[in-house]
Amino acid sequence: MTVYDGTGRARIRRRLRRWVIALVVVVALLVGLDFAARAVAENVAATQFQQQGHLSVKPDVTIEGFPFLTQVISKDISDVHVGISNLQEGPVTFTSINAVATGIRLNSYAFQSGTIGHISGTALIDFSSLGNTLATQFGPLGQLLNGAGLDLSAAGPDEVKASLNLVVTTGSATWRITRVAGNELNISLVSSNGLPSSLLSSIQNKTITIPALPLGLTLDSLSVTPAGIVGSISGSNVPFGS
Repeated sequence: MTVYDGTGRARIRRRLRRWVIALVVVVALLVGLDFAARAVAENVAATQFQQQGHLSVKPDVTIEGFPFLTQVISKDISDVHVGISNLQEGPVTFTSINAVATGIRLNSYAFQSGTIGHISGTALIDFSSLGNTLATQFGPLGQLLNGAGLDLSAAGPDEVKASLNLVVTTGSATWRITRVAGNELNISLVSSNGLPSSLLSSIQNKTITIPALPLGLTLDSLSVTPAGIVGSISGSNVPFGS
């Protein structure tokens, strides 16, 4: 039978304390390594997404889930958030695009390429960007306006009201904005008040085609909100990288 005196018990406590400290240090190093690897992967993924979508701006990418390295080892990333701001596509500037990608299968541990199982989110065109787009449809007068003098607001789930305050005239008009097919938007005049017909003749009915969205996203639906036009976007089995 072993009997521990005070000195022996103190020695054991010191050993246990050293083991606990060593364990905490190891865990902290592993957590730090995991977060560092995640940060590198997020930057690589953002670069790949930018190149894949031919984007003028680099998206913000956040990889969810902990630990991250176990996801890399399995080459299966469950949840990635992608955010893009002020993206110009043809005649339209998207104020923001926010999407969540799930079911991502990597081709290699380097996060250089893979396939996104599903991606869905929203795209916002705020009223300032929409005003610039509408102004370009007014012909020569629109070039002078360039969005100035236009005050846009929501007039319903699919209607936008424009109040024009110019030196020569003031008034308002309401347009209905609908998705025709694919990435085509139709803008049709619903009503007007105080504006000469000659001013509105060039924008009675217009169809605007939005170039292909990045990452294989398609426009599913849209609605008019107090913040602007919000589109529902999605994509499936989207490859990325090389």
